[in-house]
Amino acid sequence: MQYVKQKRKNFFSPWILFGIYLIGYFAISMLIKDQSLLWLWLDIFSLTVSVIMLIKHHFSGKSGIILSTVITAIYLLSNVYRFNFFSLIQATVLFLAAAASCSVFEDYITESLKWIRCKKKTDILISILIGIGVGLVWGGINYLLMKSSNSIVKPDALKAFIFALNPATMEEVALRTVFYAFCLHCAGGKLISKKQKFTVWFLMIIPHILPHLMFSLSEGLNGVIMWLIYLVLYIVIFGFIFAFLQQKRDIASAMIAHGIVDFIRFLIFGLPG
Repeated sequence: MQYVKQKRKNFFSPWILFGIYLIGYFAISMLIKDQSLLWLWLDIFSLTVSVIMLIKHHFSGKSGIILSTVITAIYLLSNVYRFNFFSLIQATVLFLAAAASCSVFEDYITESLKWIRCKKKTDILISILIGIGVGLVWGGINYLLMKSSNSIVKPDALKAFIFALNPATMEEVALRTVFYAFCLHCAGGKLISKKQKFTVWFLMIIPHILPHLMFSLSEGLNGVIMWLIYLVLYIVIFGFIFAFLQQKRDIASAMIAHGIVDFIRFLIFGLPG
């Protein structure tokens, strides 16, 4: 009985840390008004949960370190045209998030996410095709949403591809996968209750969505309502699908889909600033 109570108590940790993150999000949005700091604040949130998991589970075996290194190397490649000190910070956050997730998944195999399904010969191909298919569909949806307020630029396919590797790695692993791993860690390896499963979905979607939107009270109630509308749209159109792919298929399919969505955006509407 004591063991069960301890596990229930520990599962409040994701909500406590998210509450701290949320306070920082609103403070930065309303007081500092710097969107880049919102992303840095989310990186700190990710780094915190990664360190907590690594303290308990330590670094994973050789395969986990290799996987984390490869993912981080792909991220660094995405920064070849704009490499700076912040790139090193994010690379560190990504490596630790991947390593921590690998450690938790190795300790709790039953409910771990699959990096890529490979039990059957066709599994890898199916994951790639699912990622491409979802990426093309959601990339088309994103194009329709953006075309009225963005001008089309001369395409640069190589740069668009390289830049798209950034969200495909950083956002999918360090800003999504790691929160599933943290919930699994806090639940002691078994996500049983509806509350636990809701927490997993919530943390795989909401923290990553929030930095896309600045919160402000300058426009009063109308501004808050518009912020909520955009938040729901981001959740429904983009946040949910990538979390769904990670949980129901594998992380690789979500990374591919996310990368293709941003590749289409960068190709048509230009590279991020």
